Amino acid sequence: MAVLQLRSALTPEERQLRQKLILRDSLALLSLFAIVIVLFFVTLALFHSFSVHRQELAQRWLKRGENALHAGHPLAAIDALRSALAYAPDDENLEIDLAEALAAAGRTDEAVAYFNTLLDTRPGNGKINLQLARLATKKGDEAEALDHYQAALDGTWEGDGYIRRREVRLELAQYLIDRKHYDRARNQLLIAAGNAPDDVSVETQVAALLESAQDPANALRLYKKALQHRPVRLTALLGASRTAYALNRFLQAKEYLERALNHADFEKEPAEVQALFRNMLSDADHILLLYPGPELNVRARAERILGNKKIAQERLAACLTTKSAVPPALQTVADRWQQLPMRLRVLQLEQDPELEQTIMQLVYQTEQVTSQQCGPPAGDNALLFKIAQAPQVVEQQ
Repeated sequence: MAVLQLRSALTPEERQLRQKLILRDSLALLSLFAIVIVLFFVTLALFHSFSVHRQELAQRWLKRGENALHAGHPLAAIDALRSALAYAPDDENLEIDLAEALAAAGRTDEAVAYFNTLLDTRPGNGKINLQLARLATKKGDEAEALDHYQAALDGTWEGDGYIRRREVRLELAQYLIDRKHYDRARNQLLIAAGNAPDDVSVETQVAALLESAQDPANALRLYKKALQHRPVRLTALLGASRTAYALNRFLQAKEYLERALNHADFEKEPAEVQALFRNMLSDADHILLLYPGPELNVRARAERILGNKKIAQERLAACLTTKSAVPPALQTVADRWQQLPMRLRVLQLEQDPELEQTIMQLVYQTEQVTSQQCGPPAGDNALLFKIAQAPQVVEQQ
């Protein structure tokens, strides 16, 4: 009621002036709001521009650091990566890259300390554990290296963790091979082989490591799998040839060796590699000609046995002439030969399979004993000695 009375008491000029003041104040307030909004967006734009510029500088220094590291200049890489971290202090990957550069520069203790600090904040990080494993191998700390390799296998990885873990497992296997822990290396490699994709490159890589781990049987199995891919890779043929030959599977080795020597890429191999595999094929052929296999007819097998008997007896006689006092092992072999008929004919062997077996066992024993007593054999004796290692698998496919 009082307000209405006040308004009625105002003159028209006073009411008009009052309205002008209200309008002016409203416009002033709106102007202030507009200025604040404009300043907010200008500030936001400047901040965004500054942030983008910092990111660009961080990426620029990161690129310099990576290029320096790849070029073999780790000290320059350290400086560049530290500059990158100044612009991106929360970038975890940058911190890991810097630690890797420290390791590459030979600053092992500093790198280990840096990685351990990173590991405290990321305890399950696979990449950090892998780097710590590598640093432990450089320091010769086997237990620590194995612990970190296992942690890397169990840890988390950015991107394709399956591939990263396989690579770690193969690296661990190579480390175990270098340390001559062949059984443990084989275990890791068989796990890798069991989880491997149907990829010829992976199969041949794992197979080659199995060869190094002294497991030619499983290596041959993987090489055979790799040979199922088309086009056939020379690497797989050479690996299958080596492992079949090492397993005394000479008929199988002969097949792979012939295919390898006829492969389009074989002539691209170094001369010494070509010579090695040609010699292996020659030996495999010769061994198959010496071996009295069951597929031969009775006469052919008997003729081979008599030929092998002559080779072994000549080796024994030559070995005995070098001894002033005959060792018991040599004397035992000589006595066994004396127990056989002086002159053996093909017909006798054709009619007596047990005699065939007795002679071949004595041939193998002669090659083994003379190898121990008179040094490594050569020529046909070397081939008979190789057959003697596993005569039952010579013709195995």
